Amino acid sequence: MELNRPAWLEVHLDHLEHNIEVIRKNVADHTEILSIVKADGYGFGAREITAAQREMGLKHFAVATGNEALALRRDFSDIEILILGYVPDESLEKIIEAEIDFALYDLEKAKRVDAVAAKLGKKARVHLVLDTGMSRIGFQVVPETVDAIEEISKMEHIQIDGMFTHFAVADSDDEFTQGQYQGYRKIADALKERDIHVKEHVSNSHAIIRHRTFDLDYVRPGIVQYGSVEGDDEQGNFPVKFVGSLKAKIGHLKELPAGRGVSYGLTYTTTKCTKIATIPIGYADGLERGLSGKIDMLVGGQRCPQIGRICMDQCMIDVTGVDCAVGDEVVIIGKQGDSEITIEEVAEKNGEIPTSYVTHFNKRLPRVYTRGGEVVKIVDQLLDR
Repeated sequence: MELNRPAWLEVHLDHLEHNIEVIRKNVADHTEILSIVKADGYGFGAREITAAQREMGLKHFAVATGNEALALRRDFSDIEILILGYVPDESLEKIIEAEIDFALYDLEKAKRVDAVAAKLGKKARVHLVLDTGMSRIGFQVVPETVDAIEEISKMEHIQIDGMFTHFAVADSDDEFTQGQYQGYRKIADALKERDIHVKEHVSNSHAIIRHRTFDLDYVRPGIVQYGSVEGDDEQGNFPVKFVGSLKAKIGHLKELPAGRGVSYGLTYTTTKCTKIATIPIGYADGLERGLSGKIDMLVGGQRCPQIGRICMDQCMIDVTGVDCAVGDEVVIIGKQGDSEITIEEVAEKNGEIPTSYVTHFNKRLPRVYTRGGEVVKIVDQLLDR
C-alpha cells in the first residue's frame, strides 16, 4: 500500500454492506433506503460510499447542501438526489437543471421556484418539509399548511416527490417522538383527504432502530449505516460494524529521562525513563486538541496513553515496555489484535457523539478503501482534485 503520508482513514466497505443489510432486514419490505451521504459521506467519501451502495441496489441519496448535490450529480447521473437543507434562490436554476430534488417549506418560495422552473421549461422536484418539533426548517403543523401545500400541488412547474420531517430526540424520548409523528400524520392524512398523495419519510437512524411503524416509503439512515448506534439502548437487532479505522505509523522513537516536559505548554512531565513514540497525526486531521492526555492508541495490540498536548500535525504516546519500531502501525480508532478502541470511546472523551466526531476527519488524510481486509482503492483528496 503506497501512501503519501503515514496516516490514513481506512474505510471498510464490507462493513458498510453489512450495515445496509442489517437495516434492510429490520425495516418493512416496502420501505426503501434513502442513504444520507452529506458531509462527504460522514467523512468517509461521498463518491465512494455512494458507488458502493449503488452496487447494492440503492437508488436514493440525500445531502445537506447544493454544492454537495451538484458534486454527486457530476459523478452519478442515474440516482435520485435530495437536498435536505436550504437552497438559496440564486442556486435554483442549477439545481433544477440537474434534476435534483430539494426541500421546500414556504409558499412564497414555492412561487419563486415555480417561476424559475417555468423559465427553464422544466419541473422543479421538491420534498415538502414539516416542522413537527425540531424547530429548524419546515411548515408548521397548522391547518394553513394543508392549504399552502394544496396550492403548491397545483403549480404547473413543481413536482412534489416526497414529504418529510425530522425527529429531535428519537434516541431518548419515545413519547415526544410519537408526538412528532402524530403531528406529521395530521398533515399527511389531511392531504390524502384532498387527494394529494406523496412519498413519505420520517425515520432517522434512531427512529429506524426504535420505531417500525415509522418506516413509510423511505427511511433515512445516517450514522447507523456507518456503524454506530451511539449507545441507543434499543440497539438489539442492529449489530452494525463501524466502517472506519483511523491509523498512522510511528515516525520517531526516543527515550527521555524523568523530569522532561512533552509538547506545547509542557503540560506533561515524565516521572521516570520513558519511551516515547511520535505519531504523524494531529488536530488538523481530526484528532481533536481537546483529547490531549485523554485517549489511548494501539501499538502491538497494547493500549498506549497519548501524552502532552496534541499538535496540529503530530502527537506523542508513551510506549514504554512495548516492542515497536519506526514505521510500525498505530491504531487510533479501530482494532489491532484482540484490542479495540471504538469511535464511541473517542467521541465521548471529546464531549461528542460519533455523528459529529467523524466529520472532523480532514481531507488531507488519505482514504484507504478495503473489502475483506484487501485494499480496493486509495483516494488522496489533496492529490486527486
